[in-house]
Amino acid sequence: MTATRILIAEDNELVALTLEEQLTALGYQVVGVARSGTEAVRLTRLLSPDLVIMDMQLPEMNGDEAAREIGRQHPTPVVMLTAYSDSEHIRRAEASGALAYLVKPVNPEELPPTIDVALARFQELRSLRERIDTLQEEIEARKIIERAKGILMQRRKIGGEQAMQLMRQWAEERKKTVREIAQAIVDAEALLS
Repeated sequence: MTATRILIAEDNELVALTLEEQLTALGYQVVGVARSGTEAVRLTRLLSPDLVIMDMQLPEMNGDEAAREIGRQHPTPVVMLTAYSDSEHIRRAEASGALAYLVKPVNPEELPPTIDVALARFQELRSLRERIDTLQEEIEARKIIERAKGILMQRRKIGGEQAMQLMRQWAEERKKTVREIAQAIVDAEALLS
């Protein structure tokens, strides 16, 4: 199994170096170190790390803004790093989309479980988003198929099941999906109306 590829976003040289050494000693691969939020967004896009460990206080663009931008541009799990453990900072980390939270100085023993949880949560969220997208596509397909079925029922004076059988037959003959046939029927009806 390949090592988890991690991008560090930390402007403090000593903290970044210490974190890099800890991660490397634990078997992770550090693919880069960003010194600002803007650089973190750019390097995430360029390097495609498996995970980003990001300080909340970064120059140019703070960590929570950078995490949101990474989520929009190149969805990647983010573990937020901060010197503060108060509720305001925790809420900011949550609102940014961070999947875990570490307080400086980082205890090396906390890294593997934190990284594992962030990666697992990210996979769960990705699966849920894919399922939602699939369901939305199915709903849209069902709407189009029902409209096409109604058009066929009206134009051909046939029942609903006959209209579905006809669309299935046309789809098979033309090596298309029923949705594609239904869309063609709906489009043709719009042109003829």
